Amino acid sequence: MTQKKVLKVGLDSAAPFPMHSDYNSENFEGFEVDLLKAITDHLGLEIEYQVSLWSTILEQLFKGELDIICSAVTVTPSRRHILEFTNPYLHFRLCAVINQEDNLRGLNDLKNKTIGIREATEAERYVHANFPANNMVHAETNKDLYRKLQAGKIDLLIDDSPIAGGFLQKNKKLKIGLYLPGTDSQYAIAIKKGDIQLKEQFNEVLSLLKENGVYQTIYKKWFNNIQF
Repeated sequence: MTQKKVLKVGLDSAAPFPMHSDYNSENFEGFEVDLLKAITDHLGLEIEYQVSLWSTILEQLFKGELDIICSAVTVTPSRRHILEFTNPYLHFRLCAVINQEDNLRGLNDLKNKTIGIREATEAERYVHANFPANNMVHAETNKDLYRKLQAGKIDLLIDDSPIAGGFLQKNKKLKIGLYLPGTDSQYAIAIKKGDIQLKEQFNEVLSLLKENGVYQTIYKKWFNNIQF
């Protein structure tokens, strides 16, 4: 019996639920966990998860210490220079999360506000580009970011809509105040640069899972009540 090839998979230590939960929790689960299992089962690959801070994870993949990252990775032109990406498996937008009693009518309402963002994310890049004069509060984890909003240390936070949706299901005191215009984004599996064969295999299976309904079943399981 030939041994299965082991795939080293990078995970964000600040788990972006419902994409995936904390790897060290009792229940490691989520949309990406189910999707990756379906893909690797089909390809006969073993998964070995490795957890680290988001700010270092892309570098680990670039250096070849990981084979792939399946952890809410947004596809961007700059990342395409240093990594391969599969076809996207989720489309979403950035959004502003606020307290229930607050309201946002438009982007103008973000002026002079204290904005919370996670380090090394696309949300951070967006805020620096569009609201450079604002007071910004950085956090290393999602939990910390949402706690700051609840504690009144920030006026709002910017996050990916699927992750915000996951947090808001458990927290009725917060809401999405605004989907940010012009922030249409995609998540895809990031693969080490040059590993074209693995990328093509993954894309083939992704297409198959969409054709045979497995993808839709996984999608409904995790995003039934979440709006992007």
